[in-house]
Amino acid sequence: MERMTRRTTSTANPPETDTAFSAIQLDGPVAVAEPSVPVNAIVAVPRTRPDRIAKAISLIFLPPVVAIVTLAILSLHFSDTTQEAVWAAVIASIFVSIMPVTYIAYLLRHSHLSGGYELTYQQERLRPYLFSAASSGLGNAALWWIGAPAPVVALTSCYGISAILLAVINRYWKISAHAAGAAMGVGAMVVAFGTPALPFAVILPAVCWARVRIHMHSTPQVCAGALFGTLSSFAPFAVFGIR
Repeated sequence: MERMTRRTTSTANPPETDTAFSAIQLDGPVAVAEPSVPVNAIVAVPRTRPDRIAKAISLIFLPPVVAIVTLAILSLHFSDTTQEAVWAAVIASIFVSIMPVTYIAYLLRHSHLSGGYELTYQQERLRPYLFSAASSGLGNAALWWIGAPAPVVALTSCYGISAILLAVINRYWKISAHAAGAAMGVGAMVVAFGTPALPFAVILPAVCWARVRIHMHSTPQVCAGALFGTLSSFAPFAVFGIR
Protein backbone atom coordinates (compact mmCIF):
# COMPACT_ATOMS: atom_id res chain seq x y z
CA MET A 1 0.00 0.00 0.00
CA GLU A 2 2.81 2.41 0.87
CA ARG A 3 4.51 1.60 -2.47
CA MET A 4 1.31 2.42 -4.41
CA THR A 5 0.96 5.73 -2.56
CA ARG A 6 4.48 6.76 -3.46
CA ARG A 7 3.95 5.88 -7.12
CA THR A 8 0.74 7.95 -7.31
CA THR A 9 2.41 10.96 -5.73
CA SER A 10 5.32 10.86 -8.16
CA THR A 11 3.33 10.52 -11.40
CA ALA A 12 -0.09 12.14 -10.96
CA ASN A 13 -0.54 15.90 -11.19
CA PRO A 14 3.10 16.96 -11.34
CA PRO A 15 3.76 20.40 -9.86
CA GLU A 16 3.57 23.34 -12.24
CA THR A 17 6.78 25.17 -13.01
CA ASP A 18 7.26 28.83 -13.87
CA THR A 19 8.64 29.42 -17.34
CA ALA A 20 10.77 32.31 -16.14
CA PHE A 21 11.99 31.12 -12.73
CA SER A 22 12.49 27.73 -11.10
CA ALA A 23 12.68 27.13 -7.36
CA ILE A 24 14.17 24.21 -5.43
CA GLN A 25 12.73 23.57 -1.98
CA LEU A 26 15.45 22.66 0.48
CA ASP A 27 15.37 22.09 4.22
CA GLY A 28 16.53 25.66 4.68
CA PRO A 29 15.70 28.78 2.63
CA VAL A 30 14.32 28.55 -0.91
CA ALA A 31 17.02 28.69 -3.61
CA VAL A 32 15.87 30.53 -6.72
CA ALA A 33 17.62 29.79 -10.00
CA GLU A 34 18.57 32.42 -12.55
CA PRO A 35 15.88 33.48 -15.05
CA SER A 36 15.59 31.20 -18.06
CA VAL A 37 14.57 34.02 -20.43
CA PRO A 38 16.91 35.06 -23.26
CA VAL A 39 19.64 37.52 -22.41
CA ASN A 40 18.33 40.16 -24.83
CA ALA A 41 14.66 39.81 -23.88
CA ILE A 42 12.66 42.83 -22.80
CA VAL A 43 12.38 42.96 -19.02
CA ALA A 44 9.17 44.39 -17.62
CA VAL A 45 9.86 46.82 -14.80
CA PRO A 46 7.49 48.83 -12.61
CA ARG A 47 6.49 52.00 -14.47
CA THR A 48 6.81 55.40 -12.83
CA ARG A 49 5.15 58.55 -14.15
CA PRO A 50 8.28 59.61 -16.12
CA ASP A 51 8.38 56.12 -17.65
CA ARG A 52 4.76 56.42 -18.77
CA ILE A 53 5.40 59.88 -20.19
CA ALA A 54 8.45 58.62 -22.06
CA LYS A 55 6.49 55.70 -23.49
CA ALA A 56 3.70 58.02 -24.63
CA ILE A 57 6.20 60.31 -26.35
CA SER A 58 7.74 57.31 -28.13
CA LEU A 59 4.30 56.24 -29.40
CA ILE A 60 3.14 59.70 -30.45
CA PHE A 61 6.34 60.47 -32.32
CA LEU A 62 6.86 57.17 -34.06
CA PRO A 63 8.86 57.88 -37.26
CA PRO A 64 5.97 56.91 -39.59
CA VAL A 65 3.60 59.23 -37.73
CA VAL A 66 6.06 62.13 -37.85
CA ALA A 67 6.57 61.50 -41.57
CA ILE A 68 2.82 61.54 -42.36
CA VAL A 69 2.24 64.79 -40.45
CA THR A 70 5.27 66.51 -41.98
CA LEU A 71 4.42 65.41 -45.52
CA ALA A 72 0.81 66.57 -45.10
CA ILE A 73 1.88 70.02 -43.86
CA LEU A 74 4.35 70.48 -46.70
CA SER A 75 1.79 69.31 -49.24
CA LEU A 76 -0.89 71.72 -48.01
CA HIS A 77 1.50 74.65 -47.85
CA PHE A 78 3.29 74.28 -51.18
CA SER A 79 0.52 72.95 -53.44
CA ASP A 80 -1.39 75.28 -55.76
CA THR A 81 -4.74 73.55 -55.24
CA THR A 82 -6.39 71.48 -52.54
CA GLN A 83 -6.68 68.53 -54.89
CA GLU A 84 -2.96 68.65 -55.64
CA ALA A 85 -2.19 68.83 -51.92
CA VAL A 86 -4.37 65.84 -51.13
CA TRP A 87 -2.84 63.72 -53.89
CA ALA A 88 0.70 64.60 -52.86
CA ALA A 89 0.06 63.96 -49.17
CA VAL A 90 -1.74 60.66 -49.76
CA ILE A 91 0.81 59.23 -52.19
CA ALA A 92 3.77 60.30 -50.07
CA SER A 93 2.22 58.94 -46.88
CA ILE A 94 1.34 55.60 -48.47
CA PHE A 95 4.84 54.92 -49.78
CA VAL A 96 6.87 56.50 -46.97
CA SER A 97 4.86 55.36 -43.94
CA ILE A 98 1.83 53.14 -44.53
CA MET A 99 3.48 50.50 -46.71
CA PRO A 100 6.53 50.08 -44.41
CA VAL A 101 4.24 49.85 -41.37
CA THR A 102 2.12 47.26 -43.16
CA TYR A 103 5.25 45.26 -43.92
CA ILE A 104 6.29 45.35 -40.26
CA ALA A 105 2.79 44.22 -39.27
CA TYR A 106 3.12 41.33 -41.73
CA LEU A 107 6.46 40.30 -40.19
CA LEU A 108 4.96 40.47 -36.71
CA ARG A 109 1.91 38.44 -37.70
CA HIS A 110 4.10 35.68 -39.13
CA SER A 111 6.46 35.70 -36.12
CA HIS A 112 9.44 37.04 -38.06
CA LEU A 113 10.00 39.76 -35.46
CA SER A 114 10.35 39.19 -31.73
CA GLY A 115 11.14 42.77 -30.73
CA GLY A 116 7.68 44.21 -31.36
CA TYR A 117 6.56 47.06 -33.59
CA GLU A 118 9.40 49.27 -32.30
CA LEU A 119 11.97 46.81 -33.71
CA THR A 120 13.71 46.49 -30.38
CA TYR A 121 16.39 44.09 -31.57
CA GLN A 122 19.10 45.47 -33.80
CA GLN A 123 19.37 42.35 -35.95
CA GLU A 124 15.68 42.58 -36.90
CA ARG A 125 15.84 46.07 -38.41
CA LEU A 126 17.55 45.31 -41.73
CA ARG A 127 14.54 44.07 -43.70
CA PRO A 128 12.21 46.90 -42.60
CA TYR A 129 14.88 49.48 -43.47
CA LEU A 130 15.44 48.04 -46.93
CA PHE A 131 11.72 47.73 -47.59
CA SER A 132 11.22 51.34 -46.48
CA ALA A 133 13.97 52.48 -48.85
CA ALA A 134 12.41 50.64 -51.80
CA SER A 135 8.92 51.89 -50.97
CA SER A 136 10.10 55.50 -50.61
CA GLY A 137 11.86 55.21 -53.97
CA LEU A 138 8.62 54.14 -55.64
CA GLY A 139 6.78 56.93 -53.90
CA ASN A 140 9.36 59.43 -55.07
CA ALA A 141 8.84 58.32 -58.69
CA ALA A 142 5.06 58.59 -58.28
CA LEU A 143 5.36 62.10 -56.85
CA TRP A 144 7.56 63.17 -59.76
CA TRP A 145 4.99 61.75 -62.18
CA ILE A 146 2.07 63.73 -60.73
CA GLY A 147 4.15 66.90 -60.44
CA ALA A 148 4.04 67.13 -56.63
CA PRO A 149 5.59 70.17 -54.91
CA ALA A 150 9.39 70.07 -54.73
CA PRO A 151 9.56 70.08 -50.89
CA VAL A 152 7.39 66.96 -50.74
CA VAL A 153 9.54 65.22 -53.34
CA ALA A 154 12.67 66.32 -51.48
CA LEU A 155 11.47 64.96 -48.15
CA THR A 156 10.40 61.68 -49.75
CA SER A 157 13.90 61.37 -51.21
CA CYS A 158 15.29 62.09 -47.76
CA TYR A 159 13.38 59.19 -46.24
CA GLY A 160 14.46 56.75 -48.93
CA ILE A 161 18.16 57.64 -48.78
CA SER A 162 18.12 57.73 -44.98
CA ALA A 163 16.62 54.24 -44.80
CA ILE A 164 19.52 52.87 -46.84
CA LEU A 165 22.10 54.64 -44.69
CA LEU A 166 20.40 53.50 -41.48
CA ALA A 167 20.46 49.91 -42.73
CA VAL A 168 24.23 50.17 -43.24
CA ILE A 169 24.86 51.81 -39.87
CA ASN A 170 22.58 49.32 -38.13
CA ARG A 171 24.85 46.45 -39.10
CA TYR A 172 27.45 47.83 -36.70
CA TRP A 173 25.54 50.04 -34.25
CA LYS A 174 21.95 50.52 -33.08
CA ILE A 175 21.48 54.17 -33.99
CA SER A 176 18.14 55.66 -32.91
CA ALA A 177 15.61 55.70 -35.75
CA HIS A 178 13.17 57.57 -33.49
CA ALA A 179 15.62 60.44 -33.05
CA ALA A 180 16.50 60.41 -36.75
CA GLY A 181 12.82 60.49 -37.75
CA ALA A 182 12.04 63.37 -35.40
CA ALA A 183 15.07 65.31 -36.64
CA MET A 184 14.08 64.79 -40.28
CA GLY A 185 10.61 66.15 -39.62
CA VAL A 186 11.86 69.14 -37.64
CA GLY A 187 14.63 69.85 -40.16
CA ALA A 188 12.21 69.79 -43.08
CA MET A 189 9.85 72.18 -41.30
CA VAL A 190 12.66 74.61 -40.44
CA VAL A 191 14.03 74.60 -43.99
CA ALA A 192 10.57 75.06 -45.50
CA PHE A 193 9.16 77.65 -43.07
CA GLY A 194 12.21 79.22 -41.45
CA THR A 195 12.21 80.60 -37.92
CA PRO A 196 8.41 80.25 -37.40
CA ALA A 197 8.99 76.47 -37.34
CA LEU A 198 11.66 76.60 -34.63
CA PRO A 199 9.17 75.81 -31.80
CA PHE A 200 8.80 72.36 -33.36
CA ALA A 201 12.44 71.75 -32.44
CA VAL A 202 11.36 70.94 -28.87
CA ILE A 203 10.14 67.60 -30.23
CA LEU A 204 13.68 66.40 -30.85
CA PRO A 205 15.09 66.57 -27.28
CA ALA A 206 11.81 65.17 -25.95
CA VAL A 207 12.09 62.12 -28.21
CA CYS A 208 15.78 61.65 -27.35
CA TRP A 209 15.02 61.80 -23.62
CA ALA A 210 12.14 59.35 -23.98
CA ARG A 211 14.19 56.74 -25.84
CA VAL A 212 16.93 56.85 -23.22
CA ARG A 213 14.43 56.87 -20.36
CA ILE A 214 12.75 53.62 -21.44
CA HIS A 215 16.15 52.02 -22.12
CA MET A 216 15.64 51.61 -25.85
CA HIS A 217 18.82 53.51 -26.70
CA SER A 218 21.87 55.03 -25.08
CA THR A 219 22.62 58.75 -25.06
CA PRO A 220 25.24 58.47 -27.85
CA GLN A 221 22.76 56.53 -29.99
CA VAL A 222 20.02 59.16 -29.75
CA CYS A 223 22.49 62.01 -30.26
CA ALA A 224 23.85 60.30 -33.37
CA GLY A 225 20.30 59.70 -34.64
CA ALA A 226 19.40 63.36 -34.11
CA LEU A 227 22.51 64.54 -35.95
CA PHE A 228 21.95 62.03 -38.75
CA GLY A 229 18.32 63.07 -39.21
CA THR A 230 19.17 66.77 -39.21
CA LEU A 231 21.90 66.43 -41.83
CA SER A 232 19.92 64.03 -44.02
CA SER A 233 16.89 66.35 -44.05
CA PHE A 234 18.87 69.44 -45.03
CA ALA A 235 20.84 67.73 -47.82
CA PRO A 236 17.95 66.90 -50.21
CA PHE A 237 16.47 70.38 -49.72
CA ALA A 238 19.81 71.91 -50.63
CA VAL A 239 20.03 69.72 -53.73
CA PHE A 240 16.55 70.82 -54.83
CA GLY A 241 17.46 74.45 -54.16
CA ILE A 242 14.66 74.93 -51.62
CA ARG A 243 15.17 77.79 -49.19
